[in-house]
Amino acid sequence: MVQQGLLGELHYGEVDYYHGIGPWYGQFSWNVKKDGGGSSLLSAGCHAMDALLMLMDSEVEEVTSYATRSKSPTFAPYEYPTTSTTILRFKCGQFGKVSSVIDCVQPYYFHTHLVGSEGSLLDDKIHSAKLGTDKSRWSSLATHLVDSGDVKDHPYQPQFQAFVDAIRENRTMPLTNFDTAYETHRVVFAADRSARERRPVKLQELA
Repeated sequence: MVQQGLLGELHYGEVDYYHGIGPWYGQFSWNVKKDGGGSSLLSAGCHAMDALLMLMDSEVEEVTSYATRSKSPTFAPYEYPTTSTTILRFKCGQFGKVSSVIDCVQPYYFHTHLVGSEGSLLDDKIHSAKLGTDKSRWSSLATHLVDSGDVKDHPYQPQFQAFVDAIRENRTMPLTNFDTAYETHRVVFAADRSARERRPVKLQELA
């Protein structure tokens, strides 16, 4: 939809990761450690960050991030704040937001909201002037939202196959190559620094 221009030029986007990673979840034992999980954004919310960066298709200039944590004793073993919200300013003028909440008590939710010059996308709903959709209500898309944090429920097989094919054919993997992963990590580390130092962080501060 974005590539086909059904939303026009995006000027705002938000992708949020809500997944309560408590004792009932396999990675809990190591995820609670600072040297294991690192941060809410690094251990889990990076998937939402990946998605937003790909969709906005512009370099990040500056981030401002805030972090907090649940008062529930269930999440007390975490050695770092378990909820963060990051505001991103892109070089082309767009803004975006990524929340990473791994101490929530709710079903898994991967929230997406994109706003463009020709329409908007909200999870599995769309409004597009180019499609002539009803202005008074959202139009539903015939797609299944990811509703579980379990890896087996995610569409990783095509991604793994693309990785293997790229190696065999000695070419760069599309969409998720090394440079893309490197940039996502730069943004995540800048966001974590912003939350820790309580100030905006420009990406140029990170080599």
